[in-house]
Amino acid sequence: MRFRVELFHRGYIYVEPVRIHLIENGQMHDLQFSPDQFLYGTNNTFSKQFPADLGFAGFKLAYTPLVEQRENRVEIGSFIGASYFRFVGVRQRYGSAFRGLAIDTGEPAGEEFPRFKEFWITKPGPEATHLECMALMDSASCAGAYRFVIKPGDDVTADMEASVFIRKAGKKFGLAPLTGMFLYGKNRTSYYPDFRPEIHDCDGLLIGTTNGDWTWRPLVCPPKTHVIHRFPVEGLAGFGLMQRERDFRSYEDLEARYDLRPSLWVQPQGNWGPGIVELVEIPSPNEYHDNIVAYWVPKDKPVAGQELRLSCQLGALLRGPDEGPRARAISTRITPAHDKIPTRFILDFAGDNLPTGPAKQPIEARTQVSNAEIQNLVAQKNEITGGWRVFFDLAKTTREPVEIRVCLQAMGQVVSETWLYHYQPE
Repeated sequence: MRFRVELFHRGYIYVEPVRIHLIENGQMHDLQFSPDQFLYGTNNTFSKQFPADLGFAGFKLAYTPLVEQRENRVEIGSFIGASYFRFVGVRQRYGSAFRGLAIDTGEPAGEEFPRFKEFWITKPGPEATHLECMALMDSASCAGAYRFVIKPGDDVTADMEASVFIRKAGKKFGLAPLTGMFLYGKNRTSYYPDFRPEIHDCDGLLIGTTNGDWTWRPLVCPPKTHVIHRFPVEGLAGFGLMQRERDFRSYEDLEARYDLRPSLWVQPQGNWGPGIVELVEIPSPNEYHDNIVAYWVPKDKPVAGQELRLSCQLGALLRGPDEGPRARAISTRITPAHDKIPTRFILDFAGDNLPTGPAKQPIEARTQVSNAEIQNLVAQKNEITGGWRVFFDLAKTTREPVEIRVCLQAMGQVVSETWLYHYQPE
């Protein structure tokens, strides 16, 4: 077959047992643990036998496009740890992760981590190009049934359906949560002792609405305490933690290959109604901790006994979703304030819809700012990239956080996504 399932042994931080069942020809049977399924090394000894009901910690999936090339299978995904799961395309490397559900993320009382405790995997046919599995999620505040139809390739997509049953009211339920790592990027304002220019799984949050608006929020690793940002949306077309920078020279990391880590995108199926995309940014001293979380919070808070229905397509992509004709913000650079010179922002936009003629074409930058003032605003043709560069100084700041919005317009029409930044003055 094109697909192969490999099972994870319990141990290390994965101590909770996970039951796994196989559905074949309409019949279900359990996958039983046996030490014969694993290699333990020739020099390792154990004080007692593993029990027959030890169970597993999770599983991973491998795939080959051609049945006759089974020896060239590549890993395409894994389900292990709480409700975390990852997908990875043929030319990708593992990076950010999906989760089944986020509960009270960033809240003072602490986060609750539901977990997938049981899986049902449908055995695919020899020529199948997708794999179906179902999962039972359990937690103190809810229980949930999930169904995934996983479709591998250069990118991996998965159709996900979920029914989550609420046990406790008063909780914040984050739907279709994404988790990634951001240590620093082009927008860093302080020194970090590392030879690599950038270190991150993802460099921005992208939000699309059903009315065609797109918002790009570059990520930040906050210096002291976690920060929650809320983006109200009436009609959600999609959101994701994106890895836009694809140039290896921006990372210079032969092992981590951040340039090949996928962007994660959530595209709702059906109308999710009004709600909020929340972004949580958490301080981190290194690249080994996931410190970025994004998820969807419905406007109406669920009550005990309620069922939340969710349907969406998940994508692990090397390129972002189709954003239509609008230009994208491809880089954010900051010159910190010094010697009585204010903080300067340098933004680069690129896109097929931007004028390619002389620099005198009527491109203008439209800005909004809170708790500060924008000075020396310039929109300049970038002859190297073919895009446009925006400069501005951030003046008259206090110690209050500053929210900045920038977009490009031509002849009064918006031609770019909205660049949105949260800046904390020193």
